[in-house]
Amino acid sequence: MSNPLLETATQTVSDTEPFSSSDIDSSESTSTKPKLYPVVWRWHFYAGLLTSPILWMVTITGALYVFSTELSAWRDQELHQVVAQSDRLSYDRLKEIAAENAASDDLEALVVHDDPARSVAFVAHVEGEPNNRADDQHQWIYLNPYDGSLLGTRIAEHDFFAVVLKLHRNLMLGTTGRVLTELVTSWGLILLATGVYLWWPRGKKNVRLWLPRLKGKFYAVLRDWHAVSGIYLVPLIGIVAFTGLFFTQVWGSGFNTTAKKMGHWPPEWFQAGKVEVPADNPQPLTLNEVVPKFLAYSRSPEDAVAIRFSEKPDVAHKAFYMIDEDKNQLKTISVNPYTGEEFALIDPADLPFLYRVRLWAVSIHMGKIFGMPTKILALIASLGLLGLSVTGLWMWWKRKPQGRSGFPRTPLPGSLPLWGWIVIAVCGILFPVAGISILSICLLDWICGLIFRQQNPA
Repeated sequence: MSNPLLETATQTVSDTEPFSSSDIDSSESTSTKPKLYPVVWRWHFYAGLLTSPILWMVTITGALYVFSTELSAWRDQELHQVVAQSDRLSYDRLKEIAAENAASDDLEALVVHDDPARSVAFVAHVEGEPNNRADDQHQWIYLNPYDGSLLGTRIAEHDFFAVVLKLHRNLMLGTTGRVLTELVTSWGLILLATGVYLWWPRGKKNVRLWLPRLKGKFYAVLRDWHAVSGIYLVPLIGIVAFTGLFFTQVWGSGFNTTAKKMGHWPPEWFQAGKVEVPADNPQPLTLNEVVPKFLAYSRSPEDAVAIRFSEKPDVAHKAFYMIDEDKNQLKTISVNPYTGEEFALIDPADLPFLYRVRLWAVSIHMGKIFGMPTKILALIASLGLLGLSVTGLWMWWKRKPQGRSGFPRTPLPGSLPLWGWIVIAVCGILFPVAGISILSICLLDWICGLIFRQQNPA
Protein backbone atom coordinates (compact mmCIF):
# COMPACT_ATOMS: atom_id res chain seq x y z
CA MET A 1 0.00 0.00 0.00
CA SER A 2 1.33 3.44 -0.89
CA ASN A 3 2.19 5.90 1.83
CA PRO A 4 1.24 9.52 0.99
CA LEU A 5 3.70 10.92 3.52
CA LEU A 6 6.51 8.84 2.07
CA GLU A 7 5.55 9.92 -1.45
CA THR A 8 5.66 13.56 -0.42
CA ALA A 9 8.99 13.14 1.31
CA THR A 10 10.55 11.43 -1.71
CA GLN A 11 9.05 13.79 -4.25
CA THR A 12 11.72 14.68 -6.80
CA VAL A 13 12.94 18.20 -7.35
CA SER A 14 11.60 18.23 -10.92
CA ASP A 15 8.04 17.82 -9.62
CA THR A 16 7.99 21.33 -8.26
CA GLU A 17 11.02 23.28 -9.46
CA PRO A 18 10.90 25.34 -12.64
CA PHE A 19 14.21 23.97 -13.91
CA SER A 20 15.08 20.37 -13.24
CA SER A 21 18.40 18.86 -14.26
CA SER A 22 16.76 16.96 -17.10
CA ASP A 23 15.35 20.20 -18.45
CA ILE A 24 18.75 21.78 -18.87
CA ASP A 25 21.51 19.22 -18.98
CA SER A 26 20.90 15.51 -18.73
CA SER A 27 24.46 14.95 -17.58
CA GLU A 28 23.93 17.01 -14.44
CA SER A 29 22.13 15.54 -11.44
CA THR A 30 19.94 17.50 -9.12
CA SER A 31 22.37 16.81 -6.31
CA THR A 32 24.87 19.21 -7.90
CA LYS A 33 22.49 22.15 -7.49
CA PRO A 34 23.58 24.73 -4.92
CA LYS A 35 21.94 24.31 -1.52
CA LEU A 36 20.62 27.83 -1.94
CA TYR A 37 18.57 26.87 -5.01
CA PRO A 38 15.62 25.29 -3.12
CA VAL A 39 15.46 28.32 -0.81
CA VAL A 40 15.30 30.79 -3.70
CA TRP A 41 12.82 28.61 -5.59
CA ARG A 42 10.55 28.37 -2.54
CA TRP A 43 10.45 32.16 -2.04
CA HIS A 44 9.98 32.73 -5.77
CA PHE A 45 7.08 30.28 -5.86
CA TYR A 46 5.20 31.64 -2.86
CA ALA A 47 5.80 35.27 -3.82
CA GLY A 48 4.42 34.64 -7.30
CA LEU A 49 1.44 32.71 -5.98
CA LEU A 50 0.40 35.15 -3.26
CA THR A 51 0.88 38.39 -5.20
CA SER A 52 -0.75 37.26 -8.44
CA PRO A 53 -4.33 38.60 -7.93
CA ILE A 54 -3.20 42.14 -7.14
CA LEU A 55 -0.39 41.93 -9.69
CA TRP A 56 -2.91 41.18 -12.43
CA MET A 57 -5.00 44.20 -11.45
CA VAL A 58 -1.96 46.49 -11.38
CA THR A 59 -0.57 45.32 -14.72
CA ILE A 60 -3.89 45.42 -16.60
CA THR A 61 -4.76 48.91 -15.34
CA GLY A 62 -1.21 50.07 -16.00
CA ALA A 63 -1.37 48.86 -19.59
CA LEU A 64 -4.67 50.71 -20.05
CA TYR A 65 -3.51 53.96 -18.50
CA VAL A 66 -0.38 54.20 -20.64
CA PHE A 67 -2.53 55.30 -23.58
CA SER A 68 -5.04 57.35 -21.60
CA THR A 69 -4.14 60.57 -23.46
CA GLU A 70 -4.69 59.08 -26.92
CA LEU A 71 -7.81 57.14 -25.96
CA SER A 72 -9.35 60.13 -24.15
CA ALA A 73 -8.64 62.42 -27.13
CA TRP A 74 -10.34 59.94 -29.47
CA ARG A 75 -13.31 59.47 -27.11
CA ASP A 76 -13.79 63.18 -26.34
CA GLN A 77 -13.35 64.73 -29.76
CA GLU A 78 -16.72 66.51 -29.46
CA LEU A 79 -15.58 68.11 -26.21
CA HIS A 80 -12.13 69.17 -27.42
CA GLN A 81 -12.47 70.07 -31.09
CA VAL A 82 -14.27 73.14 -32.53
CA VAL A 83 -14.36 74.85 -35.90
CA ALA A 84 -12.02 77.84 -35.85
CA GLN A 85 -13.63 81.20 -36.68
CA SER A 86 -12.48 84.80 -36.87
CA ASP A 87 -14.26 86.21 -33.81
CA ARG A 88 -13.98 84.78 -30.29
CA LEU A 89 -15.83 85.64 -27.13
CA SER A 90 -13.77 87.19 -24.37
CA TYR A 91 -12.45 84.88 -21.66
CA ASP A 92 -14.38 86.94 -19.12
CA ARG A 93 -17.63 86.27 -20.96
CA LEU A 94 -16.77 82.59 -21.25
CA LYS A 95 -16.17 82.49 -17.49
CA GLU A 96 -19.66 83.93 -16.94
CA ILE A 97 -21.16 81.23 -19.16
CA ALA A 98 -19.16 78.54 -17.33
CA ALA A 99 -20.42 79.87 -13.99
CA GLU A 100 -24.01 79.51 -15.18
CA ASN A 101 -23.37 75.81 -15.91
CA ALA A 102 -21.15 75.02 -12.93
CA ALA A 103 -22.15 72.81 -10.03
CA SER A 104 -20.60 75.28 -7.57
CA ASP A 105 -19.65 78.95 -7.33
CA ASP A 106 -15.95 78.09 -7.09
CA LEU A 107 -14.47 78.34 -10.59
CA GLU A 108 -10.83 77.76 -9.80
CA ALA A 109 -9.10 77.25 -13.14
CA LEU A 110 -9.15 77.64 -16.89
CA VAL A 111 -7.49 75.23 -19.36
CA VAL A 112 -6.58 76.58 -22.79
CA HIS A 113 -4.40 75.64 -25.78
CA ASP A 114 -2.61 77.81 -28.29
CA ASP A 115 -4.73 76.17 -30.97
CA PRO A 116 -7.73 77.96 -32.54
CA ALA A 117 -9.48 74.62 -33.11
CA ARG A 118 -9.53 73.68 -29.41
CA SER A 119 -12.34 74.29 -26.92
CA VAL A 120 -11.90 76.17 -23.66
CA ALA A 121 -12.43 74.34 -20.36
CA PHE A 122 -13.20 75.78 -16.94
CA VAL A 123 -12.79 73.77 -13.74
CA ALA A 124 -15.22 74.14 -10.85
CA HIS A 125 -14.28 72.91 -7.38
CA VAL A 126 -17.21 71.02 -5.84
CA GLU A 127 -16.79 70.41 -2.11
CA GLY A 128 -17.85 67.10 -0.64
CA GLU A 129 -18.40 66.25 2.99
CA PRO A 130 -17.24 68.93 5.47
CA ASN A 131 -13.70 68.41 6.76
CA ASN A 132 -13.06 65.65 4.23
CA ARG A 133 -11.27 66.89 1.15
CA ALA A 134 -11.06 63.36 -0.20
CA ASP A 135 -14.71 63.71 -1.22
CA ASP A 136 -14.11 66.91 -3.19
CA GLN A 137 -14.77 66.77 -6.91
CA HIS A 138 -13.76 68.82 -9.94
CA GLN A 139 -16.26 69.55 -12.68
CA TRP A 140 -14.87 70.28 -16.14
CA ILE A 141 -17.04 72.60 -18.27
CA TYR A 142 -16.20 72.61 -21.99
CA LEU A 143 -17.22 75.66 -24.05
CA ASN A 144 -16.97 76.67 -27.68
CA PRO A 145 -14.90 79.88 -27.51
CA TYR A 146 -16.56 81.32 -30.62
CA ASP A 147 -20.25 81.15 -29.74
CA GLY A 148 -20.11 80.20 -26.05
CA SER A 149 -22.13 77.03 -26.53
CA LEU A 150 -21.80 74.34 -23.90
CA LEU A 151 -20.06 71.28 -25.37
CA GLY A 152 -20.45 69.19 -22.24
CA THR A 153 -19.44 68.73 -18.61
CA ARG A 154 -17.61 65.98 -16.78
CA ILE A 155 -16.67 65.16 -13.20
CA ALA A 156 -12.94 64.44 -13.34
CA GLU A 157 -13.06 61.89 -10.50
CA HIS A 158 -15.75 59.88 -12.34
CA ASP A 159 -13.84 59.64 -15.61
CA PHE A 160 -13.03 56.10 -16.77
CA PHE A 161 -9.28 56.68 -16.68
CA ALA A 162 -9.50 58.32 -13.25
CA VAL A 163 -11.06 55.08 -11.99
CA VAL A 164 -8.39 53.04 -13.80
CA LEU A 165 -5.69 55.13 -12.11
CA LYS A 166 -7.26 54.65 -8.66
CA LEU A 167 -7.42 50.91 -9.22
CA HIS A 168 -3.80 50.94 -10.31
CA ARG A 169 -2.57 52.97 -7.35
CA ASN A 170 -4.70 51.81 -4.44
CA LEU A 171 -7.28 49.26 -5.68
CA MET A 172 -9.99 51.77 -4.65
CA LEU A 173 -9.10 50.93 -1.03
CA GLY A 174 -7.40 54.16 0.02
CA THR A 175 -4.30 53.87 2.18
CA THR A 176 -4.77 50.12 2.67
CA GLY A 177 -4.79 49.63 -1.08
CA ARG A 178 -1.66 51.76 -1.51
CA VAL A 179 0.17 49.58 1.00
CA LEU A 180 -0.98 46.43 -0.81
CA THR A 181 0.16 47.70 -4.20
CA GLU A 182 3.49 48.71 -2.65
CA LEU A 183 3.81 45.21 -1.20
CA VAL A 184 3.16 43.67 -4.61
CA THR A 185 5.52 46.10 -6.37
CA SER A 186 8.32 45.34 -3.89
CA TRP A 187 7.79 41.61 -4.19
CA GLY A 188 7.64 41.99 -7.96
CA LEU A 189 11.22 43.26 -7.89
CA ILE A 190 12.19 40.35 -5.62
CA LEU A 191 10.48 37.96 -8.03
CA LEU A 192 12.59 39.33 -10.88
CA ALA A 193 15.81 38.91 -8.90
CA THR A 194 15.00 35.36 -7.76
CA GLY A 195 13.85 34.48 -11.28
CA VAL A 196 17.25 35.52 -12.67
CA TYR A 197 18.95 33.33 -10.06
CA LEU A 198 16.79 30.31 -10.95
CA TRP A 199 17.49 30.79 -14.67
CA TRP A 200 21.23 31.46 -14.30
CA PRO A 201 23.17 29.03 -16.58
CA ARG A 202 25.91 28.11 -14.06
CA GLY A 203 28.20 26.99 -16.87
CA LYS A 204 25.51 25.26 -18.94
CA LYS A 205 25.26 26.08 -22.65
CA ASN A 206 21.92 24.60 -23.62
CA VAL A 207 20.18 26.73 -26.25
CA ARG A 208 16.93 26.60 -24.27
CA LEU A 209 18.50 29.00 -21.83
CA TRP A 210 18.33 31.70 -24.51
CA LEU A 211 15.67 30.58 -26.99
CA PRO A 212 12.37 29.00 -25.89
CA ARG A 213 11.45 25.74 -27.56
CA LEU A 214 8.38 25.67 -29.77
CA LYS A 215 7.72 21.92 -29.70
CA GLY A 216 7.72 19.27 -27.03
CA LYS A 217 5.80 18.60 -23.87
CA PHE A 218 3.41 21.44 -23.09
CA TYR A 219 4.88 22.03 -19.63
CA ALA A 220 8.41 22.26 -21.01
CA VAL A 221 7.36 24.74 -23.69
CA LEU A 222 5.43 26.78 -21.14
CA ARG A 223 8.40 26.83 -18.77
CA ASP A 224 10.76 27.93 -21.54
CA TRP A 225 8.55 30.84 -22.50
CA HIS A 226 8.17 31.83 -18.86
CA ALA A 227 11.90 31.72 -18.14
CA VAL A 228 13.45 32.91 -21.38
CA SER A 229 11.01 35.73 -22.09
CA GLY A 230 11.32 36.71 -18.44
CA ILE A 231 15.10 37.06 -18.60
CA TYR A 232 14.82 39.39 -21.59
CA LEU A 233 12.09 41.46 -19.94
CA VAL A 234 13.83 41.81 -16.57
CA PRO A 235 15.53 45.19 -17.30
CA LEU A 236 12.36 46.73 -18.72
CA ILE A 237 10.01 45.41 -16.04
CA GLY A 238 12.54 46.27 -13.34
CA ILE A 239 12.68 49.93 -14.41
CA VAL A 240 8.89 50.28 -14.64
CA ALA A 241 8.34 48.50 -11.31
CA PHE A 242 11.03 50.44 -9.45
CA THR A 243 9.80 53.83 -10.67
CA GLY A 244 6.33 52.81 -9.49
CA LEU A 245 7.65 52.91 -5.92
CA PHE A 246 7.72 56.73 -6.12
CA PHE A 247 3.89 56.66 -5.96
CA THR A 248 3.68 54.38 -2.93
CA GLN A 249 2.59 54.98 0.65
CA VAL A 250 5.76 54.07 2.56
CA TRP A 251 8.65 54.08 0.09
CA GLY A 252 7.32 57.04 -1.92
CA SER A 253 6.46 59.07 1.18
CA GLY A 254 9.89 58.26 2.59
CA PHE A 255 11.57 59.58 -0.55
CA ASN A 256 9.46 62.74 -0.44
CA THR A 257 10.32 63.29 3.23
CA THR A 258 14.01 62.83 2.48
CA ALA A 259 13.79 65.37 -0.35
CA LYS A 260 12.09 67.87 1.94
CA LYS A 261 14.63 67.36 4.75
CA MET A 262 17.46 67.97 2.28
CA GLY A 263 15.82 71.11 0.92
CA HIS A 264 15.05 69.52 -2.45
CA TRP A 265 11.29 70.06 -2.29
CA PRO A 266 10.46 73.38 -4.03
CA PRO A 267 7.32 75.00 -2.53
CA GLU A 268 7.33 77.60 -5.32
CA TRP A 269 6.64 74.76 -7.75
CA PHE A 270 3.18 74.29 -6.29
CA GLN A 271 2.27 77.63 -4.76
CA ALA A 272 1.33 80.81 -6.60
CA GLY A 273 3.64 83.73 -5.98
CA LYS A 274 2.77 86.63 -3.71
CA VAL A 275 2.19 90.10 -5.16
CA GLU A 276 1.91 93.55 -3.68
CA VAL A 277 -1.58 94.99 -3.76
CA PRO A 278 -1.35 98.57 -5.14
CA ALA A 279 -2.05 101.24 -2.56
CA ASP A 280 -4.58 102.99 -4.77
CA ASN A 281 -6.39 99.62 -5.11
CA PRO A 282 -6.80 99.51 -8.91
CA GLN A 283 -9.03 96.90 -10.53
CA PRO A 284 -7.30 93.62 -11.45
CA LEU A 285 -6.67 92.90 -15.12
CA THR A 286 -9.40 91.08 -17.00
CA LEU A 287 -8.93 87.46 -18.07
CA ASN A 288 -8.80 88.68 -21.65
CA GLU A 289 -5.69 90.64 -20.70
CA VAL A 290 -4.11 87.90 -18.57
CA VAL A 291 -4.62 84.73 -20.64
CA PRO A 292 -2.62 85.92 -23.71
CA LYS A 293 0.37 86.52 -21.42
CA PHE A 294 0.26 82.87 -20.37
CA LEU A 295 -0.30 81.63 -23.93
CA ALA A 296 2.80 83.50 -25.06
CA TYR A 297 4.87 80.88 -23.19
CA SER A 298 3.11 77.89 -24.77
CA ARG A 299 5.52 75.54 -26.52
CA SER A 300 3.16 73.90 -29.00
CA PRO A 301 -0.56 73.48 -29.78
CA GLU A 302 -0.48 70.28 -27.67
CA ASP A 303 0.69 72.22 -24.62
CA ALA A 304 -2.19 72.30 -22.12
CA VAL A 305 -2.05 75.61 -20.22
CA ALA A 306 -3.90 75.21 -16.91
CA ILE A 307 -4.38 78.64 -15.32
CA ARG A 308 -5.26 78.67 -11.63
CA PHE A 309 -7.04 81.88 -10.77
CA SER A 310 -5.82 84.15 -8.00
CA GLU A 311 -7.53 83.12 -4.77
CA LYS A 312 -6.67 86.24 -2.75
CA PRO A 313 -5.88 89.88 -3.58
CA ASP A 314 -2.16 89.35 -2.83
CA VAL A 315 -1.79 86.07 -4.76
CA ALA A 316 -0.81 85.83 -8.43
CA HIS A 317 -2.47 83.87 -11.20
CA LYS A 318 -0.43 80.72 -11.83
CA ALA A 319 -0.26 78.51 -14.92
CA PHE A 320 0.99 74.95 -15.33
CA TYR A 321 2.17 73.86 -18.78
CA MET A 322 2.08 70.16 -19.58
CA ILE A 323 2.30 68.06 -22.73
CA ASP A 324 0.75 64.58 -22.57
CA GLU A 325 0.85 64.53 -18.74
CA ASP A 326 4.65 64.32 -18.91
CA LYS A 327 5.76 65.68 -15.55
CA ASN A 328 9.29 65.89 -16.90
CA GLN A 329 8.08 68.64 -19.29
CA LEU A 330 5.91 70.45 -16.74
CA LYS A 331 6.74 74.12 -16.24
CA THR A 332 5.04 76.89 -14.27
CA ILE A 333 4.76 80.66 -14.41
CA SER A 334 2.99 83.32 -12.34
CA VAL A 335 1.43 86.56 -13.55
CA ASN A 336 0.73 89.62 -11.43
CA PRO A 337 -3.07 90.16 -11.62
CA TYR A 338 -2.64 93.97 -11.41
CA THR A 339 0.34 94.70 -13.67
CA GLY A 340 0.41 91.65 -15.93
CA GLU A 341 4.08 91.13 -15.10
CA GLU A 342 5.29 87.55 -15.58
CA PHE A 343 7.54 86.10 -12.88
CA ALA A 344 8.59 82.82 -11.23
CA LEU A 345 9.03 80.99 -14.52
CA ILE A 346 10.22 77.53 -13.46
CA ASP A 347 11.32 74.73 -15.80
CA PRO A 348 12.07 71.20 -14.55
CA ALA A 349 15.77 71.82 -15.18
CA ASP A 350 15.64 74.57 -12.53
CA LEU A 351 14.42 72.21 -9.81
CA PRO A 352 16.57 70.59 -7.09
CA PHE A 353 18.12 67.23 -7.94
CA LEU A 354 15.99 64.87 -5.81
CA TYR A 355 12.74 66.45 -6.95
CA ARG A 356 14.02 66.21 -10.52
CA VAL A 357 14.63 62.49 -9.93
CA ARG A 358 11.03 62.19 -8.80
CA LEU A 359 9.77 63.81 -12.01
CA TRP A 360 11.94 61.51 -14.12
CA ALA A 361 10.65 58.47 -12.26
CA VAL A 362 6.99 59.49 -12.64
CA SER A 363 7.35 60.13 -16.38
CA ILE A 364 9.31 56.91 -16.95
CA HIS A 365 6.75 54.85 -15.03
CA MET A 366 3.88 56.31 -17.05
CA GLY A 367 5.71 55.83 -20.35
CA LYS A 368 5.68 59.56 -21.07
CA ILE A 369 9.33 60.55 -21.08
CA PHE A 370 10.11 59.98 -24.77
CA GLY A 371 6.63 59.86 -26.24
CA MET A 372 5.17 56.87 -28.09
CA PRO A 373 8.30 54.64 -28.03
CA THR A 374 8.35 54.60 -24.22
CA LYS A 375 4.58 54.12 -24.09
CA ILE A 376 5.01 50.97 -26.15
CA LEU A 377 7.82 49.82 -23.85
CA ALA A 378 5.65 50.48 -20.78
CA LEU A 379 2.85 48.47 -22.39
CA ILE A 380 5.25 45.59 -23.09
CA ALA A 381 6.46 45.72 -19.48
CA SER A 382 2.91 45.62 -18.10
CA LEU A 383 1.71 42.81 -20.35
CA GLY A 384 5.01 40.97 -19.96
CA LEU A 385 4.73 40.95 -16.17
CA LEU A 386 1.11 39.82 -16.47
CA GLY A 387 2.21 37.00 -18.80
CA LEU A 388 4.97 35.90 -16.43
CA SER A 389 2.52 35.74 -13.54
CA VAL A 390 -0.07 33.80 -15.53
CA THR A 391 2.42 31.31 -16.97
CA GLY A 392 4.01 30.84 -13.55
CA LEU A 393 0.67 29.83 -12.00
CA TRP A 394 -0.14 27.75 -15.05
CA MET A 395 3.15 25.87 -14.68
CA TRP A 396 2.39 25.08 -11.05
CA TRP A 397 -1.15 23.89 -11.82
CA LYS A 398 0.03 21.79 -14.77
CA ARG A 399 2.89 20.20 -12.82
CA LYS A 400 1.02 19.75 -9.55
CA PRO A 401 0.79 16.02 -8.71
CA GLN A 402 -2.75 14.76 -8.38
CA GLY A 403 -3.95 14.91 -4.79
CA ARG A 404 -1.03 17.05 -3.64
CA SER A 405 -0.37 20.77 -3.49
CA GLY A 406 2.84 20.71 -5.48
CA PHE A 407 4.24 23.31 -3.12
CA PRO A 408 8.03 23.39 -2.70
CA ARG A 409 9.50 21.38 0.13
CA THR A 410 10.98 23.07 3.18
CA PRO A 411 14.74 23.49 2.53
CA LEU A 412 17.23 21.69 4.72
CA PRO A 413 18.60 23.61 7.72
CA GLY A 414 21.64 25.68 6.81
CA SER A 415 20.63 26.00 3.15
CA LEU A 416 20.72 29.78 3.37
CA PRO A 417 24.28 31.08 3.92
CA LEU A 418 25.14 34.15 5.94
CA TRP A 419 25.41 36.36 2.87
CA GLY A 420 21.91 35.23 1.91
CA TRP A 421 20.56 36.53 5.22
CA ILE A 422 22.43 39.78 4.59
CA VAL A 423 20.76 40.10 1.19
CA ILE A 424 17.34 39.53 2.79
CA ALA A 425 18.09 42.15 5.43
CA VAL A 426 19.16 44.66 2.79
CA CYS A 427 15.99 43.98 0.77
CA GLY A 428 13.92 44.48 3.89
CA ILE A 429 15.55 47.85 4.50
CA LEU A 430 15.29 49.01 0.88
CA PHE A 431 11.68 47.86 0.61
CA PRO A 432 10.19 48.32 4.10
CA VAL A 433 6.74 46.91 3.34
CA ALA A 434 8.30 43.78 1.82
CA GLY A 435 10.67 43.61 4.79
CA ILE A 436 7.77 43.54 7.24
CA SER A 437 6.12 40.79 5.21
CA ILE A 438 9.38 38.78 5.20
CA LEU A 439 9.62 39.04 8.99
CA SER A 440 5.97 38.01 9.29
CA ILE A 441 6.47 35.00 7.01
CA CYS A 442 9.61 33.90 8.86
CA LEU A 443 7.82 34.24 12.20
CA LEU A 444 4.84 32.26 10.94
CA ASP A 445 7.14 29.62 9.48
CA TRP A 446 8.97 29.32 12.81
CA ILE A 447 5.69 29.04 14.77
CA CYS A 448 4.34 26.38 12.40
CA GLY A 449 7.59 24.44 12.67
CA LEU A 450 7.50 24.66 16.46
CA ILE A 451 3.92 23.39 16.57
CA PHE A 452 4.77 20.55 14.17
CA ARG A 453 7.77 19.47 16.27
CA GLN A 454 5.67 19.51 19.45
CA GLN A 455 2.98 17.37 17.81
CA ASN A 456 5.52 15.02 16.23
CA PRO A 457 8.40 14.62 18.69
CA ALA A 458 11.39 12.67 17.42
